Amino acid sequence: MLSLSSLVRSPTHTGAVLAALCASLVGGSFFVQHVLLVEPCPLCIVQRFTYAALALVFLAVALLGRRPRAQRGLLWLALVLVLEGGAVAAYQSQLQLFPVAEAATCSPSLSYMLDTLPVNEVVGRLFQAHGDCSDTSFKILGLTLAQASLVIFTGLLLCLIPALRRRPPEP
Repeated sequence: MLSLSSLVRSPTHTGAVLAALCASLVGGSFFVQHVLLVEPCPLCIVQRFTYAALALVFLAVALLGRRPRAQRGLLWLALVLVLEGGAVAAYQSQLQLFPVAEAATCSPSLSYMLDTLPVNEVVGRLFQAHGDCSDTSFKILGLTLAQASLVIFTGLLLCLIPALRRRPPEP
């Protein structure tokens, strides 16, 4: 049986568990969107892509069991992604707690923007957070999706810190 101490000690186990978690979060986001019919905002899409990227990075960590240097490099990349995702989730949580008057207007969906605008303009608009980024109507365990995502990114950070503090074995 996999214990918490072996999970923290082994980057391979850490990578496998966190890859499964991040993949589940991406799947859950599609469930919320397509089954529960909660339309994601641009900041939610950024967080979804971050979880997908993290799933791939953690999967690579799990598959590189005999290469501690490569695992360590990937864990540093995961740390950067976790900090980016956490910052986006924190920003969205702030928008939800203190909505800006402009945020009350709806913006076009991400798919519409990608079809009609150049990519560089779409990327710029993603972070303007117009539309439903301040919507707090859908909650899980009393938290908005952005707040829940912030808690998850914090948990991922807390999993990565011991993995990065551990010294890789000498060759």
